[in-house]
Amino acid sequence: MNVNPERKYKPIIVGIAILIPVVVAILAYIPEARILGDFNYYRLPLINAVLNGTVFLLLIASFIAIRNKQVLLHKRLNTSAIALSFVFLVCYILYHAAAVETPYGGTGTMRTVYYVVLISHILLSAIIVPMVLITYIRGLTGKYERHKKIARYTWPIWLYVTFSGVLVYFMISPYYPN
Repeated sequence: MNVNPERKYKPIIVGIAILIPVVVAILAYIPEARILGDFNYYRLPLINAVLNGTVFLLLIASFIAIRNKQVLLHKRLNTSAIALSFVFLVCYILYHAAAVETPYGGTGTMRTVYYVVLISHILLSAIIVPMVLITYIRGLTGKYERHKKIARYTWPIWLYVTFSGVLVYFMISPYYPN
């Protein structure tokens, strides 16, 4: 019997896609927890911006690699991008569990631009997680045609999410307390 290998990953992907937004939403309602003691949690957004920027560059390199038919390099770059995205997620959760929210202090047009970028970043970051996992699994399991079909949507959205994450950081960083 030929079982679709994607099927065994589906519950994991669905679970992750639900768990991440739920955890992030819960963090908005719990008091700050000093998990790392006296660590300056306001360093985490910079770390996250560096991680996002690095993933952005890995995604560009991955696109170039696959265009040049360097499949193994493409796979390694995407695996690295996913690993760094996981590190980002851990840092993001730590920050939101421990730090007081920083309000954006800009005004006028910049305030509007900030919130448009922030809201699109947040919405697309929730959508991109299952898309990345599905795309990755399809590539790993040799479902290349199905991989390519979803990758043509996954890649630009993931690229935007990583870029907009860096942009959001640069826009709000002057308002961090430390």
